[in-house]
Amino acid sequence: MAGSSSTWLSSLLLFAGVLPLSAGELQNAGFEKPDGWQIVTRGSGLKAAFDNQTSQAGSKSFTVSIDSQSPTEKEDFAGIEQVLQLTRADKGISFYVKDTYTEGTARYHWMELLLDGEVIWESDVAGGDTEWMKVSLDLTRYLKDGKRVRIGREKYREEKNYTITFRVFERNAVNRFGVQAWADDFILLKNSPTTPQNCEKKIVAPSLRDLLVYDDDGDLFQPITTPEHFETKRQQIIEGMLQGMGGLPERPFRRSLDDFNIQVVNSQIRGRYTKKTIHFEAAEGEVVHAFLYEPLDRSADTKRPGIVGMHPTGASGKASFESWPLCNFPIELAMLGYVVIVPDYPDFGDSKPYDFDTDRYDSGTIKGVFNHMTCVDLLQRHPDVDPARIGTIGHSLGGHNAMFLAAFDDRVKIAVSSCGWTPFEYYETKKGRLKTWALPRYMPPLESLYHLDHTKFPFDFHEVAAAIAPRVFFSSSPTNDGVFPGWGPKAAESHLRNFYKAHGAEQAFQFHQPRAQHRFPWDTRQAAYRSMNDTLDYHFHGRLGLLAERDGAEAIPVLKKSLVDPDPKVRWAAADMLATLKDASGLDMMIKDLRAFSSQAEQLEHSLEVARVLAQLGDISGYELAADLAANGTTHGQRWRAAVVLAHLANLDDTTVTSEGFDPLGVLKTMAADEEHKGVFFVFIDQLHKILQDRRDMIDIFAIAKDSKYHSEPPPGNQFSMAEIFHSVAVRDKDKTWR
Repeated sequence: MAGSSSTWLSSLLLFAGVLPLSAGELQNAGFEKPDGWQIVTRGSGLKAAFDNQTSQAGSKSFTVSIDSQSPTEKEDFAGIEQVLQLTRADKGISFYVKDTYTEGTARYHWMELLLDGEVIWESDVAGGDTEWMKVSLDLTRYLKDGKRVRIGREKYREEKNYTITFRVFERNAVNRFGVQAWADDFILLKNSPTTPQNCEKKIVAPSLRDLLVYDDDGDLFQPITTPEHFETKRQQIIEGMLQGMGGLPERPFRRSLDDFNIQVVNSQIRGRYTKKTIHFEAAEGEVVHAFLYEPLDRSADTKRPGIVGMHPTGASGKASFESWPLCNFPIELAMLGYVVIVPDYPDFGDSKPYDFDTDRYDSGTIKGVFNHMTCVDLLQRHPDVDPARIGTIGHSLGGHNAMFLAAFDDRVKIAVSSCGWTPFEYYETKKGRLKTWALPRYMPPLESLYHLDHTKFPFDFHEVAAAIAPRVFFSSSPTNDGVFPGWGPKAAESHLRNFYKAHGAEQAFQFHQPRAQHRFPWDTRQAAYRSMNDTLDYHFHGRLGLLAERDGAEAIPVLKKSLVDPDPKVRWAAADMLATLKDASGLDMMIKDLRAFSSQAEQLEHSLEVARVLAQLGDISGYELAADLAANGTTHGQRWRAAVVLAHLANLDDTTVTSEGFDPLGVLKTMAADEEHKGVFFVFIDQLHKILQDRRDMIDIFAIAKDSKYHSEPPPGNQFSMAEIFHSVAVRDKDKTWR
């Protein structure tokens, strides 16, 4: 209970921070008294103090000092602020400044004056003056329209309180650049200054809606102080989403998979899963087209998590992942043993053409939510799925569809959004861009009801993220995303972190900002999978895999003990997880197991898994087995696993492999030309792109594969074959890190 009390206290303190420090006239304008001003800082390199060594008038002033040996970070600052009442009668403000630096190094330390967070005056300390200089600023341009403060979702209050801030601000980080600056004698002016020194108007960062408030019965904001308030907040966010998207019809109740009228159009065994092309009924007369990825090693007593995968904007819809080397996460999750369903969003893929004007939905977005919730219904009835372990993941269009699904449907325990969101005001990078959101396939009410005025929109994206709490929300928001600008999610990060923390779920908000464009980088995807494994209590290697991911190096002693387990699959799992932790303890046991099982026909696939672990540990013992089965394997599982072993061996130092007369690349090139099985060929191409480190080798193999006489048909929605697509991507990125 002590931890809970401190959480609510933190929440209350957030609201205490908005109370005025003073009202009416500017208090303690010359710093002669110990009141009126509050010191504000970010970072530890800048020191703020009230100084009695120098003053423009009187005996004291305010000073900020930076020691020449104290490093600072970009956007660090130190200053003072005061809340006071301003009216149209206040025409300006004047004050005095000076600093110790008169040389020419510029663009580091800046003195600034802010009004309600907006910079209205600025001066680089470079070339400054050691004597007091008077600054006079015009306030009328900021006060002429008055000020309104939102006090409820639809209620505002006229406000006279303004925050005046003086600070020294770091435009760039410094290591050895000492300086001292002073300010003194702030005076409100009743007449406009004749030569105001205001700076050019700055772009003001959006003021995001506060998350730690809810609307009371009088439509007024109240602080969240009880657990019940969080559920109230969630419902109010959902109500706002429904206002912007339209009503969500009730879904029919399904007792079994038979009630969905699932039709299997095509089925293909690939890797560790079967890929099915299906369509089913979301409601009477409403068909959803989807890919369903089901594990091959199915058993009645083993239940797995189910995942709703969401595709990005692309004409081929769900099929976009099939020809997307750098972001095919549904396929990666299927290889890890998850049951994955990937539906077409309306008017994409097999759902084209779709008439938004004649359906029963107010927006394409709410139609998508209905379909996606139906996918959750289907997964919960699937015989391989644990109905309590459902997640969702998406990129771009799919990224915010994953958020929408999780906000509406609390059966979803984790939502992973890649490049899927930014607060609406940050999306408006140029005038009129918000109209995109009002297209028929998205949310027309944002234009028809709210006239594309984001200040009047009934919800915002950081609120959608808050509605997922206390469940897990994993956000990948790259720094250079040109579709959903990364600085928007970054600005919302602290708001969401505070909200999740107050909700008692601080670890459930997982914010990642890779240095990338509109992409879902490999390392971030792996972090997302680890989060999904942890949240849904699942791992391809079962208990040992979870232990290794959760405990890291601390799990090594347990993993080492498991190397002598009677079950060979437990030994393999332990050696595999030790290898991921950079521990080669399983090497000897895997060599022993490879010798023991490679001569047994029924154990060949398991032997290749062992050989793959050995190859990752730098051992070449599995080469001859892999080379033989790549050409002569009698099952699809033997051949694709052999290719994976050979790809890892190709990554080893040439002398290690060639000294024995081995040629893994040669075998892979032969396989690229001769493999007939469509499923094996897909896994072969996909795994080589994920494993091979030398892109020149990759390009050579893909060049052969793209001329395959067995696999020239393009994937749905593409004009090129899969191997041609992978080859073009490899060539395009030949000078880059492939991930």
